[in-house]
Amino acid sequence: MIHTNQAPQPDAPGQRNQPRRRKLTRLAGVLAAAVVISWGGPAASAFWQTLGSNAGATRADSIPAVAAPGASLAGGSASVTWRQGTTAEGRPVAGYTVARYLSATGGTKVGGTGGCAGTITALGCTEAFLPAGTWYYTVTPVLGAWAGVESARSGGVAGDSTPPIAPTLSVPTTVNSANAASVPVSGTAEVGSSVTVTVKDAGAVHTSSETMTANGSGQWTAPNFDLTTFADGTISYSAVATDAAENPSVAGTATSTKDTVMPTAKVALVNQNTAGTVEKGDQVTIQFSKPMNLPSICSAWLNGQNPAEMSGNGDIVVTIAGTELTVSRTGSGCTLNIGTVSLGTSYASSGILTFQGNGSNTSKIAWNNTSQTLTITLGGRTGSVKTNVALSSPTVAPPPGVTDVNGNQAVGAQPTAPSRF
Repeated sequence: MIHTNQAPQPDAPGQRNQPRRRKLTRLAGVLAAAVVISWGGPAASAFWQTLGSNAGATRADSIPAVAAPGASLAGGSASVTWRQGTTAEGRPVAGYTVARYLSATGGTKVGGTGGCAGTITALGCTEAFLPAGTWYYTVTPVLGAWAGVESARSGGVAGDSTPPIAPTLSVPTTVNSANAASVPVSGTAEVGSSVTVTVKDAGAVHTSSETMTANGSGQWTAPNFDLTTFADGTISYSAVATDAAENPSVAGTATSTKDTVMPTAKVALVNQNTAGTVEKGDQVTIQFSKPMNLPSICSAWLNGQNPAEMSGNGDIVVTIAGTELTVSRTGSGCTLNIGTVSLGTSYASSGILTFQGNGSNTSKIAWNNTSQTLTITLGGRTGSVKTNVALSSPTVAPPPGVTDVNGNQAVGAQPTAPSRF
């Protein structure tokens, strides 16, 4: 509708103030129309356009729909293009909003994402990682606060429906007392995919999950899992990768064995001659409560094998100084990690006692794989000894690094019963 002013006519009686009233009426009408249309906000498709400098001369304009956009798919990304839109009066629109539907008619409107999100000033956009399904695009022209009519829908483009391959996992073979609070988990997955790692103990009594993104090389690393509260036994890991199109992979899996029980070492003094006096042939036994990592006791020993008795002329040296017994070697081929045995009482009448010897008098070390027992047999002695030494409760302090087969540090324990040489 166009409003124009007519040439003034001579005032009839009683009409002197009518032109002024007509102008005010027109202005009030324009303001009222603006208020009514503004109430509709951006959803409105028409607006008032001022004609020239005459505040009373206005007409309605509108933003019709543009032609249906074109849409195509390449590399999992949708490319959408459309023609320039104008108002009904020929004024170019300033931007466009893009949406898509999962059907050619009806359905739920989904706003564009990525390069197709928000108001677009170009005549095309690209939406990466289009989700699975066949999608139909529309374009709505926008001018300032005004939104025009939504276009017809494009032809359908098929989104990414191919799931990523299952992630790989790298987990420790054993979760032990040393690493249970910070278990590292890593692996590979599709570049840019979101990887969710879930860790469970037996029976899924405890569960923990973390999500991270595979980097440009497909590598991912989970924050170190704290599994201290998880039950000992089998720990199960699963990792699922989800690509940007929200396609989940099948799960990659792995397992660890959790064992956080520290092995204990108990000492017994075995008298083979005169009770209460330390002599050649007497023995010190150290029995461990769990299968041990043999190289951590003697660097030349191998797990799963019963090593040969260790002896040789002057090779094994057992020393008793005060209440402490230590073992060393003069030869090569094995670094001993036995620790200091506290005898609980002194067996020397003075000075230091040394047991070494040659031939049949040599000191010896033997390991029994069945009983997990280390036996130290004393050889020829030098030094003066006491007699009638009372029973005591000897103990040992395994050095750091002496561990069971699962990597748990060995600790000393009180003996089952008092003993003496």
